[in-house]
Amino acid sequence: MYNGVTKNSRAATGEHKIERQKILTAKIETWKKRLLDVGKRNRLINYRETKRSNLTMISPDCFSLWQSFVRNERPLKFPHYDELDEKEEVLVPSNIKTNQSVKEMQRTLKVLRDRAKTASEEQGVNILYLSFGFLKWTESKDSDYWYLSPIVLVPVTLTIESISSPYILNLHEDEIVINPTLLYKLENDFGLTFPTLGEDEDIQTLFSQIQKLVSPNK
Repeated sequence: MYNGVTKNSRAATGEHKIERQKILTAKIETWKKRLLDVGKRNRLINYRETKRSNLTMISPDCFSLWQSFVRNERPLKFPHYDELDEKEEVLVPSNIKTNQSVKEMQRTLKVLRDRAKTASEEQGVNILYLSFGFLKWTESKDSDYWYLSPIVLVPVTLTIESISSPYILNLHEDEIVINPTLLYKLENDFGLTFPTLGEDEDIQTLFSQIQKLVSPNK
């Protein structure tokens, strides 16, 4: 009986497996480097707002965004300007509001998309994440320096069809994780083990569990 498998198809399958393994290896190496760097320069430990490296969502709120974007997998369409002609453009609104004006937001989104595209093409890894929740903490009760670390990291993709089209944010195929660098830092330095994020778990429940965990250490 002919099973439809040829030498060429087997070779193609083998090449595909090798390529996937290369991508997986690159991702593992990227996370290893991030885990090793638990100092103030690592934004997974010490988040800092910059004009072009990040964007803060003001609306929808955190929990509504989790439900619509993560649970229901509804893409996010950012507000943009539609050019009617060379001299006139009109603002096309959306339900998304950020900490930047629409013009500045579009510049930031372009930078983020370009950096993510370069990392994907050159290293085979996704570096673009939508962060949910932040932990504000210090290394000791006597310290005046406060860290701000993202908690849940949702891998995303950012696309745009044309200069007059909106930027659209979609879920990436990578796994949603609790910040592994933060987990390593807190467990290694303070003996704290964070709860896991269940597949269907409400993120508000996760934050409540984390709050109870860290409160005795204030």
